[in-house]
Amino acid sequence: MADEEQSTFGVIPGLVQEYISQFWAATEKLQDLGRSGGGPLPTPSSVALPGAFSVAQITSIADGIAVQRQSIETLKVQLTAYDEQLALLEQALGPFTEWSKTWADFEQQLLNMGRKPETGK
Repeated sequence: MADEEQSTFGVIPGLVQEYISQFWAATEKLQDLGRSGGGPLPTPSSVALPGAFSVAQITSIADGIAVQRQSIETLKVQLTAYDEQLALLEQALGPFTEWSKTWADFEQQLLNMGRKPETGK
């Protein structure tokens, strides 16, 4: 999934750059036509139509962003569920931690009962 998101991020700037390049090429062709004093109108195949191309590119970019946002929402749901599970586990371990500490203190007291206090020389 991370590779998919990373590749989508890499595609978006490329798509925008490609759109800008095509837009500039169409603009330059129209300027050249204007400078030459007119002439025949360009055919649709001779001049790229940036408006039509941009719809497909912008739709692709918007779809890519929507997919990324959906994956973030999915991760939020998964992380929330995981956090709730950890909270329950933490609550369940609390009494065991206290019991273990109490038991360890009791064992230490039992071990110390049979010993005589050391006298300092």
